[in-house]
Amino acid sequence: PIERCGIDDLLDQIPSGVFLLTGAFGDMRGATLVRWVQQVASQPPMLVVAIEKGQPLSPIIRDSRGFALCLIAANDPVCTRLFKQIPEHTQDPMISIPCMKTPSGAPVPLRATAWFDCEIVRHFDIEADHEVYIGCIHHAGRNEVLPSAVTKGAAKKRKSQTPKTKSAGARLSTQTKSRPRRAR
Repeated sequence: PIERCGIDDLLDQIPSGVFLLTGAFGDMRGATLVRWVQQVASQPPMLVVAIEKGQPLSPIIRDSRGFALCLIAANDPVCTRLFKQIPEHTQDPMISIPCMKTPSGAPVPLRATAWFDCEIVRHFDIEADHEVYIGCIHHAGRNEVLPSAVTKGAAKKRKSQTPKTKSAGARLSTQTKSRPRRAR
């Protein structure tokens, strides 16, 4: 095969993004960031995903026969930091972020902008550093409002209410200090 360094600029034109591949089987959950995802069929809709070999997620996907593919904002610091490294087999990588469950049971972070719930149609263990899954999409969804936008809006609302609360609190403390005098 050709060396990658000679065709980097051509390979970079192939679509890629920041995706989170998740799965669940029994009480085990797993997730990993993946870069290479492509639609491979429209009727029925199918996706192909390449995942680095040796991931703790691989046996979970194999046993559950499904996965969820989540589209993550490229500038999302939480997901990129949490899933950048391969977690240990005993750790639940999804424990620290709010998630929903797809109809098949795979976790989807609420931070995801979109998600696809897929059933495995094929698995290929190729002679390379990645393995390939083809999934038939059974369910999909979109999060209307990103949690970061909600957080920013809530922070603005709190900031606008803070002066009112403080001034009301100041009035209350003044009123409690000045008590009516007793008649003698």
